[in-house]
Amino acid sequence: MRKRLIAVPLICGALLSLAACGNYSIPDSTPPPSQSAAANPFEEAEEDAGFLAMLTHGAASADFSESGERLPFPYDGGEFRLDYQFSLTGKMDTVGFLLFLDGRPQPYKVNDTAAEYAYCHSFPAEEDQSFSFLFEPVTGSAGDTLALTVVSITNPDFQPDMESTSSYGWYHKTLESCVELKFNADAPAAHSDFPPVREIFSQSEVREEKVTAQYVENELPKYGWGGVSMDTLDGGIYYTFSCDGGATYDNLRVSAPVPLRFTMCGAAGTSYSIAFFLDHQPVKLDESSSCSVTLSKGGVMALETVIDPEKLGQFHTFYCVAVPQDGASGPVFKTNSILLYKEN
Repeated sequence: MRKRLIAVPLICGALLSLAACGNYSIPDSTPPPSQSAAANPFEEAEEDAGFLAMLTHGAASADFSESGERLPFPYDGGEFRLDYQFSLTGKMDTVGFLLFLDGRPQPYKVNDTAAEYAYCHSFPAEEDQSFSFLFEPVTGSAGDTLALTVVSITNPDFQPDMESTSSYGWYHKTLESCVELKFNADAPAAHSDFPPVREIFSQSEVREEKVTAQYVENELPKYGWGGVSMDTLDGGIYYTFSCDGGATYDNLRVSAPVPLRFTMCGAAGTSYSIAFFLDHQPVKLDESSSCSVTLSKGGVMALETVIDPEKLGQFHTFYCVAVPQDGASGPVFKTNSILLYKEN
């Protein structure tokens, strides 16, 4: 089972997914900077409580080779079942899971084949819990071996109300675990019972731009990527995410179209799938639920889109997730959850 220990740092202006080796823990400490002066969800926490929660999760069973390497799970057609388990203790109420198959959002059922598909299911916090993911793959052909990335989100049901709080605090943090599926049969061509993706964008565009010293030395540090130079850019993977022309940490009042810009650069040849989520459901990008990009030396991949306020209700949770694709090795990135809201 994947285990992680993460002490969440205070990084001003950074939108960083939390990933490291060990158990996953959330500290009881000062929240990141807020867009407003409202309270944060952990204001009531005891000052001497230490870590708020500890989470572990991973596949419940797996086969291993003689050399100790975990073997892929076979997919033989129809609905795939993956037995899974997690343990969550501390000051967390629930944990949710998002699935990505080769980087693409994958809806799933839990335990019962008669259950409804959803992109995120929420589970009550328990010390030990076992269950099964069930799904028809969204992609895959016979002969493929594809990565299935399981991303947990702490307290996914929490949403600020702009009265008692305007911040997600340390909620909605992520931890990923990955297994492989070996396809002995093609994935189904159609999925009539999958939930629809959300439609809130009025337009979108993906293009490659030339990386500049201004981008590396000025833009990347604004989003937590300090110490990167033109010479060291290929040594990692970096991204930025702006709403309405700037970094947004907690909430954004939507009264007019909101331009979004997501950029990614770094190790040449690395492929990522980028998906936006509204209330934990993927948002439609052109005719898909995600957008694929491949990084190149000296280039910056830029995804730009615009939120149509007429397609929003009063309160929504919004974020972006970038997942490695096409066998690429790299971290999963999730931006801070942002509350999109309208004033009455």
